[in-house]
Amino acid sequence: MMKVLLILLAIMFSLSGCIGEKNTDQNENNVQDPNPATKTPTNENAQEHNTRDIKELQINLAGIPIHVEGKEVNNSSDIEWSVVLDDGAVQRFRVNVKSGQMKDVTEQRNTESLPFFIKPSSELIIQTEVPQPKSNIDMTPLKVQESEFVYVDQNGDVVFWNSGKEVKRIDINALPDSNILLDNENRILILTQPTNQYDHGIFGNQIEASGFAIIDTTKRELVQEAFVPKKDVIESLQPIWVDWDQNGTKEIILTVSNDESGARLVLYDETGNQLAEGEPIGQNHRWRHTLTVDAFQSEDRLELVEVVTPHIGGTLQFVEWDQNNEELKVVASGTEYSTHSIGSKNLNMYTTFDSNHDNKLELWLPNQSKNELIGVQRTADGFDTIDKLSLQGIVSSNIVSVSNKNQSLLAVGTNKATLEIWMFTN
Repeated sequence: MMKVLLILLAIMFSLSGCIGEKNTDQNENNVQDPNPATKTPTNENAQEHNTRDIKELQINLAGIPIHVEGKEVNNSSDIEWSVVLDDGAVQRFRVNVKSGQMKDVTEQRNTESLPFFIKPSSELIIQTEVPQPKSNIDMTPLKVQESEFVYVDQNGDVVFWNSGKEVKRIDINALPDSNILLDNENRILILTQPTNQYDHGIFGNQIEASGFAIIDTTKRELVQEAFVPKKDVIESLQPIWVDWDQNGTKEIILTVSNDESGARLVLYDETGNQLAEGEPIGQNHRWRHTLTVDAFQSEDRLELVEVVTPHIGGTLQFVEWDQNNEELKVVASGTEYSTHSIGSKNLNMYTTFDSNHDNKLELWLPNQSKNELIGVQRTADGFDTIDKLSLQGIVSSNIVSVSNKNQSLLAVGTNKATLEIWMFTN
């Protein structure tokens, strides 16, 4: 077991998601529904809890949770929850999926655990299960194969770290706080070419990417690098890298912003050729949070979901790719959701799973006040609210779901130092 030296730069404020909104974005307006014919959710559409068995478990923690992970253990009879607190401590709990009984297993170490998504700090020592480099890094290293990790150094180099030492360094001027995405071909996607030309600063600084790169981790070499137009920046830390049209080749979805028209969705192929784009917000210093692409209606009709201006108003939108017209079109929308807090690097305040086991995927995300989780399900003419789950406090972590054929679990941390878990039984 190694202690890893990590640097705390206002970790509770940059990651927790429970920070108050800053003046930077207080003048964001509610976005008008671009498709007035679409159906917005109403309270009347919400299902009552007594239509299925839902158990709620609240675990008191030793601090404010900023990151949660859950996985099945003991032949899927238990779910082990790992919780990172704002002071760097890691607590672990096992919950029996049938009885709901909880056991504190904080002192038990699991060598299969991966590093947590932590903004490092020199004031903080975090116990992790794997060796990590003691370097000046902004994001937790990503495990790419046994004993090998990759991370971005502060100078923008992509570094490969294996068995406690550096084995390769690639100079590509990467964005230091970019999330690193790994695909099933052992390639990574990372944002590059930092710039300060757009001063919105919703992630705690005013540095944004203006390009992206793909690296083969097996060969440890650069495969492709591309750039957005000079007037634009990539206002994101976490692109979506997915085979949207299911033709065997992945596409890259970015939030692209500029001072003239604000943020818009842009779809690229892996070489940087633009395939489609959506309508811009129309004003600078307005942001849109892309969440995921998934089969919300059917397996052969994937849709993108996003929240436009999540800091004020929060419009949830489902988006389809119109390949014939090279457009990203909004097909359903509704207001008063929030999946991000200004200054935070937590971009995972949502999850998708099937809580009621009806073979229809649901999206779960906070309401605008972040004191309630809302489950929504796509319909032919919009989407419906299927459940609303009240929280003891305000969301302070990512939102996590774990499912098997009989049961689904949903978990989130709050600023009241609690881990809140719901168990949905078929």
